[in-house]
Amino acid sequence: MAENSIITKFRREQLAKVTSGQIASIDKIAYIALGDGGATPEGTPIAPNEEQTTLVNELKRYEVGAPEFPVSTTARYTITVPEADLAGQKISELGLLDAQGKLCAVRNCSPKGKDADETFTFVFDDEF
Repeated sequence: MAENSIITKFRREQLAKVTSGQIASIDKIAYIALGDGGATPEGTPIAPNEEQTTLVNELKRYEVGAPEFPVSTTARYTITVPEADLAGQKISELGLLDAQGKLCAVRNCSPKGKDADETFTFVFDDEF
């Protein structure tokens, strides 16, 4: 993952438990959440914290489709924000959430302003 991306401690603990046989399975990634709390007022991305359990300010979440695997150790999730959604918002944080809504990974970026006549597509690579 990039410098402004992390896999949360919660998810890493779940991965350790499943690979050690302590638990049988973990919930799959089901959503990408979008928020506006991932950058300073000047637009510089803020480093995410592995202890995060939520985005700083979640605006909306979208269900992901089947992941792609550009390389065997990366699951790529994609969502598209429709024209009518999040108009006027400046999106600067993305979160991968599991089927239970638990935060598994965070990526912060410079703010992306969305107009009402635009669709936005976001891609989040979960790299191992």
